[in-house]
Amino acid sequence: MATIVNPEDTPKTTNRSDEAKPARPKPKRPVKKKSAAGKLWRQSMMMIRRVHLYSGIFMFPFVLLYGFSGWFFNHPGYFREGESTVFSTQEVVDGQLSNLPSAAQIAATVVEQMNVESAELDGPKITLTDAKTPRFSSVFSYSVSTDDANHLVMINPVDGSGEVKTVPAEDEDEAEAEPLPNPLDDIRSAPIASNPFRDTRELVPDLLTDLGLPTGETQTSRRSPSVIFSVNADDVPCLVSYSLGSDSISSVREDSRIELDLKDQLRRMHLARTYTPQYDVRWIWAIVVDAMFLSMVFWGVSGLFMWWQVKRTRMLGGGVLVASIVFSGVMFFAMHDNLTERGPRRSTPPSRPTQTKPTESKPTDAKPSQPQPAASQPAASQPAESQPAESRSATNPR
Repeated sequence: MATIVNPEDTPKTTNRSDEAKPARPKPKRPVKKKSAAGKLWRQSMMMIRRVHLYSGIFMFPFVLLYGFSGWFFNHPGYFREGESTVFSTQEVVDGQLSNLPSAAQIAATVVEQMNVESAELDGPKITLTDAKTPRFSSVFSYSVSTDDANHLVMINPVDGSGEVKTVPAEDEDEAEAEPLPNPLDDIRSAPIASNPFRDTRELVPDLLTDLGLPTGETQTSRRSPSVIFSVNADDVPCLVSYSLGSDSISSVREDSRIELDLKDQLRRMHLARTYTPQYDVRWIWAIVVDAMFLSMVFWGVSGLFMWWQVKRTRMLGGGVLVASIVFSGVMFFAMHDNLTERGPRRSTPPSRPTQTKPTESKPTDAKPSQPQPAASQPAASQPAESQPAESRSATNPR
């Protein structure tokens, strides 16, 4: 009779090789001891990140100020009171704006007239070249005032399109409101005996001599310094600005200062610069301008350091950096060419002496009793239509 054996009662035989082996600990990587230079680099980068972060937070309002004010300079028509009307060439004046002469046509015509003027002066022969494509420097701008509104009309001379900015005219009550009287209006100058600006000017040659520098005639700058102070004129508070260069006085009542809207305020702050001799709000603002300069330079340099630390962005960032350098270089030289197109300002040219030929008397059928023009009468005394070209150019110099 067969015996049934329960498998659970059978002792299991195990091999030593099947026994669970204890897990071997993974070898630890040797900890590299950081050098003093490495620690300094890490601490420096951490400091750069922190300064980059907090300087950006602190300078954020000034970044907005310079950004928006620069935007206002580039787009002076934005945020103006009134309405804007945009038009195309064919919508107005029967499409006549589409027939405006091009810049190339104007340049050719001007060169012809310049040759006429040059011939009268025995000057050079002038020819139009292709070195620079003729172009307009700006749009055509006109202002029109009516009883109800004031219009600023801007027309693109290239395609004839444009825009009209319309501002409602001032209310009659507001326009007729007279400003408060300034008790100092009649005081225009106040020469003083001891003027430090003029007295110091006399000392400048000796100052240069003491410094071992060549000296010559001392010229004052275009804008002379002023002394600004407050006074009471018949119990009316006023501000006085005294020019040390001309002894002139300008004044304004404290309650009649000019009013600035936000856009004008930002633009004037954008242009405010230089340090004042004493510590005041303008001196502090000059500190802010310098801080803005340093911050922008620091943000650019520190951004390069932080970019280089992220290895996966080095290739793409390097391409962007090269493209930025090339683009900025091209714009620098292109703008230099643009900004140096116009020559220096010239005063009104003196009228050129011209020789006018006497007109010859022509035989007429007039009666002897009527006065005849003398043969020696100069042509300049004749009407403009009968004058020679030389005489007209002399009486109406361009």
